[in-house]
Amino acid sequence: MPDRFKVLSCCLIFLFAAPVLPAYEPPSTPAPRPFRYATDTFAFANETVWNYVGGTVKSDSSHTQTGKRDYTRHCFVVSRAAVQFWKFARFDPKAAPLSVDQLAERIRKVTERSVWLPPLPRAERIVFPGYSNLREISSANPGIFQENIGLGWPVYFRAGNAPIALPLDGSTEARLNDEVLRDLGMNYPTIVWLYRFPSLAINHVVIVISGQKSGNRFHYLVYDPNYTDGPKRLDYDPAARAFSYQPTFYFKGGAVDVRALYRGVLQ
Repeated sequence: MPDRFKVLSCCLIFLFAAPVLPAYEPPSTPAPRPFRYATDTFAFANETVWNYVGGTVKSDSSHTQTGKRDYTRHCFVVSRAAVQFWKFARFDPKAAPLSVDQLAERIRKVTERSVWLPPLPRAERIVFPGYSNLREISSANPGIFQENIGLGWPVYFRAGNAPIALPLDGSTEARLNDEVLRDLGMNYPTIVWLYRFPSLAINHVVIVISGQKSGNRFHYLVYDPNYTDGPKRLDYDPAARAFSYQPTFYFKGGAVDVRALYRGVLQ
């Protein structure tokens, strides 16, 4: 069952805002290191509002997990925050950990910086003592991170949602594939929106973190914030000029429209 509220909000934003997307500007210099799944992702997952099994909504009685799903509608937030920590934070495992209030304040300092800004030099990065990486610190303090990396509801009203109502053609997807490859070559991940409109059989955000060409297809590994057990796969077929996403618990798999996100104010 798709989230009809999000469909409506996106369409309204399109009608009243209809922003013109800025041209892609490739990174001018390589990032210090690539985004790594094992260390640069969160230890907790974004949860779905509906109970999906094999890409189909089922009754909650068929849910394989126990407990209430509290951390929902945060795939935009989790994906954005992971890249913000990769760009703007560093970790010092030899120092004493922060108090709860200090940790919350530093998390907000990271996520208040626009994600499309260049990575900070090491000396200027926001330091998180007592832990080696984001996966480790978010495992020890999941609630503090969930409460401070950002609210879920504002993403319904992003100006960058408007293009969901615009049709995508093969040339647009081919160009995006070239841009993703270029960014990966400079050690940069790309945050992308996977969707089908208007059905919203999928409406999700992931981070492309690595990729390679095999035969006539491109295969990308992505950080899917609905999972914590390893990267998922996004493919691009140059002949069809189309992307496809692997089957997941919330999506049956198949063709998806793909757009880059968070490259600027209007994205």
